[in-house]
Amino acid sequence: MKNVRLQDIANRLNLTKVSVSKALRDHSDISLETRKKVKKMAEEMGYQPNQIARSLTSRTTKTLGVIVPKVAHFFFSHVIEGIYNVASEKGYDVILGVSLEDEKMEKDQLESILRMRVDGLLVSVSQKTDKVDAFLVAKKMEIPLVFFDRVFEEQGFSCVKVEDRRSAYKAVRELVQEGHRTIAHLAGYDYVDIGREREAGYREALEAEGIDVDESRIVRGGFSESSGYEGMKALVENGGVPDTIFAVTYPVGLGILDYLRDHGIDPMTVKILSFGGSDFNQYLINPFRCIIQPTVELGRVACEQLLAEIESEREVIPRVIKLPAATVKAEA
Repeated sequence: MKNVRLQDIANRLNLTKVSVSKALRDHSDISLETRKKVKKMAEEMGYQPNQIARSLTSRTTKTLGVIVPKVAHFFFSHVIEGIYNVASEKGYDVILGVSLEDEKMEKDQLESILRMRVDGLLVSVSQKTDKVDAFLVAKKMEIPLVFFDRVFEEQGFSCVKVEDRRSAYKAVRELVQEGHRTIAHLAGYDYVDIGREREAGYREALEAEGIDVDESRIVRGGFSESSGYEGMKALVENGGVPDTIFAVTYPVGLGILDYLRDHGIDPMTVKILSFGGSDFNQYLINPFRCIIQPTVELGRVACEQLLAEIESEREVIPRVIKLPAATVKAEA
């Protein structure tokens, strides 16, 4: 299909290219009747505006960049839905980048998206990202950036997250009060915000109940199924099969089940509390007790915060926004 230009529309209507451009932008110099004729002809000819050329004159592209660790993941797919809902309502397009939990790929995605002259960025960092340095280029370019879920607080960027520490604290205390006094923890890396905060909540809950923290029952790793599998292996090798486990993410919990299945261990003998859940949790042989995060709401709030910073005419003061989570009991 031929790429229709402004000049092609102008030739059809015997107008100048400048007049056509103004008509498409509803400029007051052009009569309402002419504007209607130009827009109708543009639609008939299949004209698509040149966003790059428009951005050079308006200094805005009406696009947002989003970088996430994964998309084949209940949590991130729902957060992205919330982002798209708000962006669409406000007339913004979204450019999605996926790091696949790899720091180098994350940096490549960041650089690629910045070259597209996006108006702002939403980022949830990979499990291997332990420094904010790579993202400082956005600040130098004066492109607003908001971190969500996996964040860097106190680094000059706004952050939107769940109340990780408080939610973990409440859920683990509930387990103890129900009689579970030996609770292992498959934790995330402590340099990643969610790993550090959820482990802190776990520790504080045990201490509040007068239980000494057994360091041998804490295994740190990533946030995926493979991390759960390897973490469970380490727990079993170090002290046998635990009867209760707090998993830092829902995929880590699934990795625990994979290990139990592969080693002939009855999953009904291990109670699992996971930070996060999914729609198919109820169909598991042994459904988890889940700390449910407001996923779509998280994406919505993060996008609203970014747009507020993009449109602000004053110096932006970074905010840390924390959303509450709720524990859902699922008994097999």
